[in-house]
Amino acid sequence: MSRAGVFVCDREYRIWDVDGTFLDMEELPRSEVIGRTVAEVLGDEVFGLRRTNIDRAFAGIASRLRTPGLRKRNRGRVLEVFFRPVFDAAGKVACVASTARDVTQFEQLNERLSLHEEIVRQTADRIALVGRDFVYRFANAANAAFYGMTPSEMVGVHVRDLIGGERFDGRARARFERCFAGESVEYEYEVRQTAGKSIFVRIRMDPYRDRSGEITGALLVLRDVSAQTRLARELHRQAREDVLTGLSNRLWLQEELANVLNRVDGSGETSGLLTIDIDGFKLVNDVAGHTAGDALLCQIADMLRSFEANEGVSCARFGGDEFAVLVEGVGEREASALAERIVSTLDRMRFSWDGSIYRVSASIGVAMIEPRPTTDLPRTIVEVLHQADQACLHAKETGGARAAVYRPDTAEMIARRTDIGNIQLIRRSLEHGTLQLHTMPIAPIDGTSEPMREVLLRFVGDDGRILPPSSLIATAERHGLMQEIDRWVVSNALAHVGTLADGERITINLSGLSVGDRDFKSFLLDALDSAPQAALHVSFEITETAAVRSMSTAQALVFALRQRGCGVILDDFGSGLSSFAYLRQFPIDSLKIDGSIIGDVAHDKLQRTIVAGIVAVARQIGVSVIAEYVEDARTLEVLRELGVTHAQGYHVGRPTLWVEGMDTGGEIPPRVVSSGSSGLAEGAGSEGSGSQAPR
Repeated sequence: MSRAGVFVCDREYRIWDVDGTFLDMEELPRSEVIGRTVAEVLGDEVFGLRRTNIDRAFAGIASRLRTPGLRKRNRGRVLEVFFRPVFDAAGKVACVASTARDVTQFEQLNERLSLHEEIVRQTADRIALVGRDFVYRFANAANAAFYGMTPSEMVGVHVRDLIGGERFDGRARARFERCFAGESVEYEYEVRQTAGKSIFVRIRMDPYRDRSGEITGALLVLRDVSAQTRLARELHRQAREDVLTGLSNRLWLQEELANVLNRVDGSGETSGLLTIDIDGFKLVNDVAGHTAGDALLCQIADMLRSFEANEGVSCARFGGDEFAVLVEGVGEREASALAERIVSTLDRMRFSWDGSIYRVSASIGVAMIEPRPTTDLPRTIVEVLHQADQACLHAKETGGARAAVYRPDTAEMIARRTDIGNIQLIRRSLEHGTLQLHTMPIAPIDGTSEPMREVLLRFVGDDGRILPPSSLIATAERHGLMQEIDRWVVSNALAHVGTLADGERITINLSGLSVGDRDFKSFLLDALDSAPQAALHVSFEITETAAVRSMSTAQALVFALRQRGCGVILDDFGSGLSSFAYLRQFPIDSLKIDGSIIGDVAHDKLQRTIVAGIVAVARQIGVSVIAEYVEDARTLEVLRELGVTHAQGYHVGRPTLWVEGMDTGGEIPPRVVSSGSSGLAEGAGSEGSGSQAPR
């Protein structure tokens, strides 16, 4: 607050005297103030505002006026003006003294204080100040009302007397002491009310310091967060509940499985996870529609829910037509028995829809969760789920409608784990272009035919070694990867035809389902049309069984290839039951005799007779004959005498690297389609006995 400015006036409102502060405020010399009227010095507007108070002072009544500044020099300020009568010796009012102070800062502070007080009074948050002696020094209305008191009644009350000794000594005291030590503390707690309901309160404690900076108490703000907490809990529940069936969902299962893993390691008790795959669900979904499929899933969920009456059993819908059951505190015998009961219950269940009755069954995989020695790595959720899935797939592949327990040392489980590793390797190789193309010579032995080289695909391991092909071939065929592989081989082989020697052709194997797939046919023909010169140097090997299985599509593909100048070789000839009957169905250039027929042709008269017959038929229809698995000079000579035109095998030449480290270049669509029937490697040749059937 600034110093006061004083002036004294008579009944004519003429100024008799002033102090220095007044002159400073008015920025006038004393000579221009004394003897002039108040109106002349302060202006008519200010005089009009103060005249009533001056007159009252001459009547002997002191007064005070708080007013905003009206003149330019004090506009925006707040002034407090006092008017006091000055009495003479006779007791009469001789003059009036007027004192003016600038109280702007005080007024603003008072306004803020009033605002803060009003906010504290009206806020729904409960606010309190507790001293270091745990006694309330202040409480707002909301806090006092919570305890059925007034703010003044709460002051002086010990915290223990309000919240009870158990809560105070058990939790509150320690939190207060942390706050008194200078730490801000925040936490939530649940208050159970007499009606059985609960409210949820979030509390924040901050150290309260006096003017010297010493902590003298704790400032508490308590907020009712019941609505938010209930909403969060409901959202948490919904996020872990399957919308269709009302069972728990995948997220819940993963979280609960993590808890079970911890409990198993802590208690030493075993538990089990059952994964359930509905065998007949696709039939219902396809025939009766998705609405019927949803109704069936709900019926199955209700059936599984009945098992939750047993202690430790929890059910979930894992996704699609897959369910899971988590059963705690049981051994393998009990878990298997539960799985068998579920299989049996489903087998007896009938689903009725739109007048039709459907039967369903289930394949169930059981993975046991056992305590691990402390020296082992901790078991993971993914590992347990994977084990149950592997057991479930084994149950389905062995006929379905049964349960299987995961056993890591069985041949079936080992094969499935190998499959998974192979799939990862195949996909990684396709994505990163780490595959290699090798070629193996097919030499003319009739003196007139042209040489060829068969394209072979090789997978390279992380250590740079070429991997044994048989397991990868089987995996690719079982899991629908052969067509994607065929696309890769065709694209990269065509891109490198220009590296061939003059007059030399390459042969590329096509897997069985690629031959029968219309989409692959479109891809292949488009690739050939975009490289017409390359097409003239390429022959495609199609297995006899693939041609017979997809007769019409294979015929159309063969005709289209011949139109583009490509050669066509019927591979593995003689391995089928009706080989000769189908020769007229395909306009081929060559046939390749299956290695099992070549065998010991040098010493086996019957085999020579069979080869001679094949050669005679080939000559009759005008095609050349290739013999594979040629391992020695004697076999080569016998085949030449029998009229075979080409020979392939380790005696003729081993596979060599053609192109290494090729990039897919975006030419191959990232599409996984049905499995093929051809392989990826050189067959018996790698075993020391011959050429190569697949790639």
